[in-house]
Amino acid sequence: MAQSRFSKLLSKLNVRDLELPNRIIFGSHPTNFAKNNLISEQHVAYYRERAKGGAGMLVLEEQLVHPSDLPYEKALFGYREEIIPGYRQVSEAVHAYGSLVVAQLNHSGMQSEGSTSMRELWAPSAVPDVVSREVPKALETEDIKEVIAGFAKAAGYADAGGIDGIEINAGQFSLLRQFISPLTNQRRDDYGGDLSNRLRLTVEVLLAVRKALGQGKLVGLKLCGDEFAPWAGLTPDDAVKIAAELEQFNLLDYITVTVGSLFSLHLYQAPFYAEEGLAADVAGKIRQKVRLPVFAEGRIHRPQYAAGLVEQGVVDGVCMNRALICDPELPAKLAADREDEVRECLSCNQGCLVRRSMGKPLACMLNPLAGVEAGESKLTPSHAARVKKVLVVGGGPGGMEAAVTAANRGHRVSLWEAGPDLGGDFLAMGTAGVSRVLAYWQTELSEVGVWVVKGKPGTPEGILADKPDVLVLATGARSAGPAFSGVNVRQIPAREALTPVEQGKTVLLWDEIGDQVMARVAERLVAAGNKLYLVTPDFFAGNKLAQTMELSFWNQRVMVPSTEIFTSHKLREINGNTAVIENIFSGITAALPDIDLLVYNSWPKPEDSLYTALKDRVREIYRIGDCLAPRGIGAAIREGYTVGRSI
Repeated sequence: MAQSRFSKLLSKLNVRDLELPNRIIFGSHPTNFAKNNLISEQHVAYYRERAKGGAGMLVLEEQLVHPSDLPYEKALFGYREEIIPGYRQVSEAVHAYGSLVVAQLNHSGMQSEGSTSMRELWAPSAVPDVVSREVPKALETEDIKEVIAGFAKAAGYADAGGIDGIEINAGQFSLLRQFISPLTNQRRDDYGGDLSNRLRLTVEVLLAVRKALGQGKLVGLKLCGDEFAPWAGLTPDDAVKIAAELEQFNLLDYITVTVGSLFSLHLYQAPFYAEEGLAADVAGKIRQKVRLPVFAEGRIHRPQYAAGLVEQGVVDGVCMNRALICDPELPAKLAADREDEVRECLSCNQGCLVRRSMGKPLACMLNPLAGVEAGESKLTPSHAARVKKVLVVGGGPGGMEAAVTAANRGHRVSLWEAGPDLGGDFLAMGTAGVSRVLAYWQTELSEVGVWVVKGKPGTPEGILADKPDVLVLATGARSAGPAFSGVNVRQIPAREALTPVEQGKTVLLWDEIGDQVMARVAERLVAAGNKLYLVTPDFFAGNKLAQTMELSFWNQRVMVPSTEIFTSHKLREINGNTAVIENIFSGITAALPDIDLLVYNSWPKPEDSLYTALKDRVREIYRIGDCLAPRGIGAAIREGYTVGRSI
């Protein structure tokens, strides 16, 4: 029996003539799983796992409706008849667990990629895209008819494949939103001008799709609730009017509300900096004005928050996309009163943000099986043929994952951690939710019977005395010291600078990497009132934050009068309390005075001394994570799982 606060979230919902088993939706998102731009075996396995885990409705990755659109290389071609068998496989897999499955149809318009399709972009008007700077072709009447026909044809293929319905994208990256918005629609014909004209294409698409599907299938709309461009873009008030007007045509069965547009791509898959449920407020306003079920999408990850939105009547259902990537069993765990076993998404975007990422398949930092579900059956069976004594040295994410997985296989597992706490580099992330994920791991370690010993460093003598059958080394990496001379001030690596936080000092940050670790350090030092000099050889500070949608938010936090940032510079020397930096292109030097502390973020080195000492003395030995090669938390967790599963 589910806890009472999740009862409404887990209750059934009637949408048209179909019934959702609960109000948790796995919304549409790119995966790069396609094979020849068609649904793959990995797609089927990916959606099967989320249906098996209890999601009420799954909305497939967008399917394109016309050859003029190719936003990323491995997008799905919904306009090709060959996609029907893939639909059938997904439908059978999802329906086997009682969930509904809907196909999202889309044309990306000016937000497609001309360099990928090798042709011109299509758009309402010849307004350049603010990101690609490419000027699109304004659609002619014949082009518009082709697009409408493409939506209808793609809907027919989905119907033939046993899909329960169609969701039309008028949210981010969509031609329909571009037609609806005055920001991008400057036409003077029947498809431009007042709101009714700007909605014309959307209405005609809905009519064509409804005709192709008939009355027994769902038709939903993903609607942009706010473009965050109030000088010309759609506002929440506009979104309420649009939803109410579209409802009058009796073509829709539900509305999913999202936010963001050309000038707010950092909110497309919002990082942890953004507020929870950033579309929930406007979704609630829409729900008050329409009779249709309304769903909210946009950083809804915590089950408690999701349950509150539904319980309070803000929305009828919630899209928990990244939450279900991270933990496909989330709905089932809530239904079984196992809330403390939910692996919570951190909104880190480290693996799941794959749109325009050179075809890299979707993954998840915390869930090592995300993106490889189809290969799970090829791994070692879940129970080991022979019980072994396994020793894991290092209590970071990789070590904990290895210990839990090996114990789940039936082995006797011990975990040694040199420090006072488990977590390793995970603690250096410094983001909201880290403590809850660590609590999840500790619950898992306890439940599977791993013997955890803190404050116990691994030594060759101690390990040999323990006589393990299997040794897993997860000892991480060591911070390399600065490669310049004359350092006369106190210096510490960035990973050790988060606690305690210095106050009222002048701090020099030397950052070769530009990752989240130094980003968190800079934020906290600024918040504590320190004067900062941030020096990096990169073209901009925090370069890795751009990959995870964090850069804009981070700049807002650290760009204060007490911070000076020097890009394309190297640190030459520190004489006394004065640092000398040099532009790597011009060779011009500058002096930074009154330095109290140097915090450095240099490329790490594997901490593999135990491996070197024991590789010929322990029969079965593995290195995982940074002690094998420093690559980050996601790689460590993935290798921890793989090694634990192979023992």
